[in-house]
Amino acid sequence: MADKKICKDMKQLNKLVDLVPQDRKSIAENLVKELSFMAKTLDELKATVEKNGAVDLFKQGVQEFYRESPALKAYNTTIQRYSLLYKQLTDLLPKHEAEPKKNEFYKFMQEG
Repeated sequence: MADKKICKDMKQLNKLVDLVPQDRKSIAENLVKELSFMAKTLDELKATVEKNGAVDLFKQGVQEFYRESPALKAYNTTIQRYSLLYKQLTDLLPKHEAEPKKNEFYKFMQEG
């Protein structure tokens, strides 16, 4: 099931790559490759956390305490990096000029 989701996400990301200007396309393609790898990794880490929980008992010699699961810690770090890469990809897209809102106040400001 996760592979189908990742495949669908990759199709959507590749659609974004098609919109990137030619001079930046290779950068976008590399970002998509990394995003694909990270998506698979995130799914694996999420499954581990769901199976084993968010905390685990750490034992070393006489020390014993609960700590954040290493899988959860890796998930949190990876999701942050995933978000940054996704933003980098979307920043490669051409900027579209937003049309000014056509309302009475805007017309008034244009005339004044």
